[in-house]
Amino acid sequence: MSRKNFKVATAENSKTPTQDTKHKFSNVTKTPTGKVKTIKDREAIKKAREEEYKNRRVNSLKRRAKRIGLNEEQTKVKVEELLKQLNTPNSYDVLIFYNPNNRKMVEEALKNEGLTCKIIADTYLFIEADQETLGTLREIIPPGSKIHPYVKKKPPVLSVEKPKSRGKKTKTKAQKKAMAAAAKLARKKNNIAAHLSHKKHSELRKAEHCKKMRAINKAKKLFDKRCQKASKKKSGAVVVLANKKPSESPKKASTRLKVRHRKYTNAA
Repeated sequence: MSRKNFKVATAENSKTPTQDTKHKFSNVTKTPTGKVKTIKDREAIKKAREEEYKNRRVNSLKRRAKRIGLNEEQTKVKVEELLKQLNTPNSYDVLIFYNPNNRKMVEEALKNEGLTCKIIADTYLFIEADQETLGTLREIIPPGSKIHPYVKKKPPVLSVEKPKSRGKKTKTKAQKKAMAAAAKLARKKNNIAAHLSHKKHSELRKAEHCKKMRAINKAKKLFDKRCQKASKKKSGAVVVLANKKPSESPKKASTRLKVRHRKYTNAA
């Protein structure tokens, strides 16, 4: 079929094809739907998340206590400690980045609030804080600066089992010397065994080479003998003939001319 039969809707109507109105994203509009999250809704969501987090931590602690082998009373005590720890407010290591032109302003604000920094520089500072001090820092520090709070880890409720050290065992000088001597003796034995095996191998190779050469020489001698016998059978009795001396008498010119004349007449 030719390409003329394949026509597009835009070629016929000079318009774009109609969109799929049944698609779920086709009728999306920017008009508000009426669903607005109030402060109460946000607080309820926050509380539900906190309770879910607490339940997860408690269940994990119970599993670990069972794996370790604690009683029910001991697990209850540990659960109470964990809940008490979760209810206590967090402490933070706060890293703040600010404009170097605002350094004096930041220092004065911290002095007025009675806060001391661990580290302070032209563009950043590092300070320890709790939730209240973190709120005050967010109020004090000038706009445009960035605050990065990092929560400090709380101590574990259950005892953490230290993994067994897999480091190298320390050895005394006498043990090291004995090990070195044993290794040297083993190397010496291996070297001697390797030398003997190499010597034996070389001797075997030499013996094999000598055998091959003897066989080749024997075959050559037999071949020479057979050639000599064959040459004797082929050769016959040699008869020496006496050399004939040519005549020294001069030939006449007339006889030469006659012979030539006869040759030319016969040819004609």
